[in-house]
Amino acid sequence: MLVMFTALLSGCSTTFVEQILEKDYESFYLRGVFTWWEADENYRLELVEGKLFKASVKLIADGQPYDFKFADKNYTPGYDCGSPIGTEGKVLMTGTRALSSCENPGGNFQFTPEETGKYDFFIDFSNEESPTVYIKKAF
Repeated sequence: MLVMFTALLSGCSTTFVEQILEKDYESFYLRGVFTWWEADENYRLELVEGKLFKASVKLIADGQPYDFKFADKNYTPGYDCGSPIGTEGKVLMTGTRALSSCENPGGNFQFTPEETGKYDFFIDFSNEESPTVYIKKAF
């Protein structure tokens, strides 16, 4: 039986296998202290282009960092994208990029806004092994 299943899979096209394994990026949310870590529909990722997604949030510049990550409703393994460098988190500033890990996140990201306003939080899955995270001030 196992040999037959293996033969069946080996006859499948790469495209079909890739479609089965492709992640549903639109099931991700921006989650953090500003959402009480809940999967809030207001912070569901939206497609920008290609495999670039974003969510926007209004933040208050009070000198305190906001911890955040990207994850689905259940923090499913592979759908839980945070900082790969440990529990202290990776500090981001607007315009800087950081690598993320969705398989083994070591911690959260942190962002301290310089001014009160709306910010766009981006995650780029172009390289699914190492997605890139960055933040821009929304206009």
